[in-house]
Amino acid sequence: MTNRTADILIVGAGAFGLSCAWWMAKRRDGSRILVVDEGEFAGGASGRNGAGFRMQWGLELNIRLCQESIKFFESAARELDYPPGIALKQDGYLVLAHSEKALKTLEAAVRTQHRFGVPSEVLDAKECIKLVPPLGRERLRGGSFCALDGSASPFLWLDALLRACRRQGVDVVYGIRARSIEPVETRYRVQLDDGPVDVAKILICTDWAAPELLAPLGIDVRTEPLPKEILVTSPAPPAVKPILVSLEHKIAVNQVDRGSVIFTVSRARSGTTTRSTGDFLSFAAPKIVDLVPGLAHVPVLRAWGGVSSVTPDMQPIIGETEREGLFVAVSSYRGFMTSPAVGRIMAAMVLDGDTNDPIASALHPRRFAAGEMIIEPLLNQE
Repeated sequence: MTNRTADILIVGAGAFGLSCAWWMAKRRDGSRILVVDEGEFAGGASGRNGAGFRMQWGLELNIRLCQESIKFFESAARELDYPPGIALKQDGYLVLAHSEKALKTLEAAVRTQHRFGVPSEVLDAKECIKLVPPLGRERLRGGSFCALDGSASPFLWLDALLRACRRQGVDVVYGIRARSIEPVETRYRVQLDDGPVDVAKILICTDWAAPELLAPLGIDVRTEPLPKEILVTSPAPPAVKPILVSLEHKIAVNQVDRGSVIFTVSRARSGTTTRSTGDFLSFAAPKIVDLVPGLAHVPVLRAWGGVSSVTPDMQPIIGETEREGLFVAVSSYRGFMTSPAVGRIMAAMVLDGDTNDPIASALHPRRFAAGEMIIEPLLNQE
């Protein structure tokens, strides 16, 4: 029996995987692209996040990734031929500081952002409260704001990418897990749940799969699961126009158009479960009330869990591994907001061998072994 074949196998049909597939397919170079995902549509980390995007970062590479991605989000309905749009909402991000140290960090980041054309500004505490009246006044020192930051629907974004990929001839299959990778001469044989497939190149875009699939080949991709939990409230009158991020509280707040408020609250937790834990509400509620006491009366509707990933320096890993033709694109929990730019970068790398992109050069898979850590000043696990 002859094995199935493809030119490129992409493992993972989340934001990274589908974006990479679309950017490759739009080149129309004849490559046969197969995308497999062990779960259902939007069942992974890309469908379980706070839906925000921002260019307010403290490092050039993160700023540039998000600038490019936001520009694409703004034109996604046209670029992907998706008339419904992706529920784009650009009401800004307000990044909050509750200490002088945090405020100085924000001020330094804004100076960096201005070097690359980000229209951000530093606000004092009174200006922050004027912008978002439910904010707590105690300890608030100020914040930074950029009106071009915002949010979109992860489900519409994934649906737009999926439909665009399939129109370009990409084969996207759900409910199929990649079990192992075996080098066979100049190609690779990948064992899938429904049988083997022989491919010329592989791009791993599912964060769990990177260490699991690559370790048997002697390739060390250092990612760990990051369980997260999110609360959503019943619909409430408009109160929080921009997305809020508190560096000290480790909370992101997004009130969507239907009125519900989404709270993404980070805490250290191990495992890979997507279930919400029984004590999450009691853990999160005091922090939320301290941050936005004006929303304390809004009823909680439900909670849900998800699993994304972290790397040793909390930055993505994108690039070719030690084995020719074997690539990774690991998001480190920011896959949704950076997926348009990463898709373009990885398409050029996989199809053309283009490794000249300075962002890709910095985020390459071998940097940890070389002791190269990339530290982002404005890091918050949203």
